[in-house]
Amino acid sequence: MKIPLILQKVSAGFPSPATDYIQEEIDLNSELIKNAPATFVIRVQGNSMNDHKIASGDLLVVDRSLGLSNDCIAIVNFNNELVVKNIIKKSNHFYIKHAKEYIPITEHSDINVWGIVTYIIHATH
Repeated sequence: MKIPLILQKVSAGFPSPATDYIQEEIDLNSELIKNAPATFVIRVQGNSMNDHKIASGDLLVVDRSLGLSNDCIAIVNFNNELVVKNIIKKSNHFYIKHAKEYIPITEHSDINVWGIVTYIIHATH
């Protein structure tokens, strides 16, 4: 589905002089999804990721084809529950940042990474 895209940028500071704008269309699927067969959207429940600007009710666009990287946000199956977590890389190993501890992600752990968060869609109210 395509929706209108206003080419005039909106100022986040002081207003700029009014200019004519050109209206085009934008396809949010092509903007937000790079690998459609590997992408899903999931809604957040809870506020444990507020430090990462992720709040309850937000929608996360998740790409299963991406690999882990330092300080990425991922959807993981942890203790038989899907959760959103910050992933940290230390000394060539990846860890889930859980509360105040770091839990290693290894092939022998009970942690399954479902995908990497590529976009966060916030509600404004």
